[in-house]
Amino acid sequence: MDCFLIGKFSLDNGEKRKTQHSKGMELLYKGLREFYAEPEPEKFLIEKTETGKPFFSDKPEYNFNISHSGEHCAVMISDKICGADVEEIRNFPKRVLKRICTDEELEYLSSLPEEEQKAARWMLWTLKESYVKAVGKGLSFGMKNISFEALPEITASICKAEKSFYLKREDMEHIEHNLGDFYIFFDGDICVSFCLANFSMDC
Repeated sequence: MDCFLIGKFSLDNGEKRKTQHSKGMELLYKGLREFYAEPEPEKFLIEKTETGKPFFSDKPEYNFNISHSGEHCAVMISDKICGADVEEIRNFPKRVLKRICTDEELEYLSSLPEEEQKAARWMLWTLKESYVKAVGKGLSFGMKNISFEALPEITASICKAEKSFYLKREDMEHIEHNLGDFYIFFDGDICVSFCLANFSMDC
């Protein structure tokens, strides 16, 4: 069973990073208790890979990923490799687009009406981040190495967005299988993408 969680909380003055971390962990433990019937998930041992991706060293049956932005956090739990990214909606610098988007993606964005471009930019950004976090490469991995293409209709039930995407291309040599499923949540205030991979990787 795959678990998707999105939460909102109040930030303590001067303790933003600490609060974000603790709220993300609370949401992770909540998911493990309520969806997987784990009575004491706080006792699970958390370690990190060489690239900094956290994992349960004593519970390999659970993969998880946590993301936070401002007062929001997102958590994904699965038996598969997974990644999550949440972003609070704000102005998206155009210079960043040229750094992370392929020519095909930029062409797609420019074809949209102005009022739709803002949402699509954040969808592409969170999709790419969720994938990079899933494979555990970190943000040093070039975002242009992966390319998404818009689908005409929504294919995932979690979507609240007007667009759905699939991963069109990747340039990572170790990937040999179907890259998996991507889910988008967009409500105008936040954009969240979850990546559920169909491949395995050694920690």
